[in-house]
Amino acid sequence: MSSFSEIKEATYWTDPHPTTKNYSNKPLPPKTDVLVIGSGYTGVVTGLQLKKAGVDVTLIDKGRIGSEASSKNGGMCLSGLSVALFKVKKKFGREKMVRFFQEALESINCVERLVTEGNIDCHFRRNGFLEAAFKPAHYDGLKEEQQFLAEHLDHTTFLVPPEQMREEIGSDLYHGGLVEPQSAGLHPAKYIAGLIRMADEAGVDIHEYVEARKIERSSGKFKVYTSRGPILAERIVAGTNGYTTNLTPWQMRRVVPVESFMIATEELPPEVARPLVPKDRMIFDTKRFLFYFRMSPDGKRMLFGGRPQKFWKPTLDRAREIHSSMLRVYPQLAPYALEYAWYGKVCFTVDRFPIIGEHEGIYYGMGYCGHGVATATYFGFKLADMMLGKGLDTAFADKKFTPIPLYWGKPWFLPIAHNYFKLLDVIQ
Repeated sequence: MSSFSEIKEATYWTDPHPTTKNYSNKPLPPKTDVLVIGSGYTGVVTGLQLKKAGVDVTLIDKGRIGSEASSKNGGMCLSGLSVALFKVKKKFGREKMVRFFQEALESINCVERLVTEGNIDCHFRRNGFLEAAFKPAHYDGLKEEQQFLAEHLDHTTFLVPPEQMREEIGSDLYHGGLVEPQSAGLHPAKYIAGLIRMADEAGVDIHEYVEARKIERSSGKFKVYTSRGPILAERIVAGTNGYTTNLTPWQMRRVVPVESFMIATEELPPEVARPLVPKDRMIFDTKRFLFYFRMSPDGKRMLFGGRPQKFWKPTLDRAREIHSSMLRVYPQLAPYALEYAWYGKVCFTVDRFPIIGEHEGIYYGMGYCGHGVATATYFGFKLADMMLGKGLDTAFADKKFTPIPLYWGKPWFLPIAHNYFKLLDVIQ
C-alpha cells in the first residue's frame, strides 16, 4: 500500500468538479426580493422554486458554488429519521410519528422528481439501504424495528439473518441486517451541480466567493453587508446548515456542526470490488459512532465514512483512523491504496430533528443530522411554499426549536459527547 502522504486531501466527488461555470466576479445587484445565503441543497432548491414562481432571487456563497457539504457527503438518500421511530411515537404520539415518516419518504420522491425534471445525470438509483447489526443483540433490535415499521407505518422492509449477510456485504463483521428498499444513492456533487444549473437557467442570480458579513434590519427590510458590497433584500434564506455562524445567531445557537470524514480507495480489481456490496446498497451500522459506506457509482472504489474520535488531529491522522475502521469491515482491502480523504460538516440539533421555519424575517432549514440529501431538498420546497404564502405544511415546523445551553458557536461539549457515545458503543 502507498504511503498515507500520497493520499489526495480532496473530495472524490469533485475530482473533477462537476460545476464548471464561473459565478465569480459578477456585479452584485443593489437589491433583491430574496437573498439566499448558501449554495447547498436547501438554498438552491428554495431559490429555484421561488424563481419559477416569479420571485427575484439572488444566491451567494462565500466559497465555490456547491462545494461544501452538499458535494462532500456519502450520496445516501435515506428514508426514516436519525431518531428511532418508537422514541418519536413516545414523544410526539402516533399521528405525528406517521407524518414525520411519510415526509421522510416524500423527501426521496422530491429528489427523484428534480433529477427527472432537470435530467440530472447523478446516478440516482433506488437500491435501498442496509442497516447492519454491529452486535448480536442489535439484530434483535432490527427485528423490532421491522415489526414496528410494518405495524405502525405499513412499510415493508426485510431482515437479513446473520447466515445470509454474505448476500448483502462481503464482510463477516456484522450479525444480520435490515434492508429498506425505497432509499437511494446518488453522486452528490453531480446532483448539486445539476440543481445549480437548473436554478441558473431559471434566472436565479448566482454569485460565488461572496461572503455575507453582517445583516442589518431597517424598515422591515434587510441590508446585508458582503465582501462585494451591500445588498438590500426583502427576505433572507439561511441555507447554511453545518456552516451556520453568528451572521444568524438565533439559528447558530440551535445547531452544532460535527465533522464527518470519508475516504476512497484506489480503483479495485473487479473480482475484489463486486463482492463488497453485491446489491449496491447504501450501508450503515447500528453503532452510535457508526460506519457508513458504499461503492462508487461506477462500482470501482469503496467509499467509507465515519466520525473520527480524534477529530482534532491532522487530516492524514484522521484518514488513518477511518482506514483502520474500513479494514475492520473489509480486511481484504488491506493491499489496496487510499486515493482520497476529505471531510465535511454534518449538522445536529438537540433533539436530532431537522429544523425549518422563519425567525424575524430570516427563513431557515438546517440540522439534518445525517439525512441531508433528501431532507434538505424537501425543505427547499417547503420554504419556497412558505415564502409564497402557501403556509408551512410540515410536521417539522410544529416543534419547539430549543437553543443549546451555554452554546454561542464554539462546541466546547463535543469531547464530552464523543466520550459518552464511545462508552455507549462499548456497553450496549
